[in-house]
Amino acid sequence: MNPTLNMPGAWAAIRDVPPSLSPVSLNKTLYVAKLSDEYSPTPEAVPGMESVEDVMEHYKPEVGATLYDEEGAPNYETFQFRQMGDFAREGLVEQSELMRGLNRKIMDLKKMDMQFRSNKLLQNALINADAKQVVLEMIQQMLDEIEQAG
Repeated sequence: MNPTLNMPGAWAAIRDVPPSLSPVSLNKTLYVAKLSDEYSPTPEAVPGMESVEDVMEHYKPEVGATLYDEEGAPNYETFQFRQMGDFAREGLVEQSELMRGLNRKIMDLKKMDMQFRSNKLLQNALINADAKQVVLEMIQQMLDEIEQAG
């Protein structure tokens, strides 16, 4: 049985594959995409590249994207890919001021949600209409104070 017939990808033969490359496992997906806004009309052969890091260092891929804030205002940002971690959620968030701000808000809301879910006194207060109104007024006063301070 020919081992190349059971492998995904365009592998001519196992013996022709350089040691720095290995076939894609059957439980993995190879993703190929354009990682730059620049257009190259002719392919460039660059000898000596044996790792992902070598390719990233040589080509320095980056792509621009328009992100929209909470009010719908556009915000153009450029994302650079210098290591594989830059493709992950954390890598993208770290490069974007807008996404870092939104991520902080999400984390704050998760903390507040945790507090609301675990605070039995507050939960009981929100069941009672009069107590709920008092809590809402207190929150509004805190928001007003924060706005005045900022």
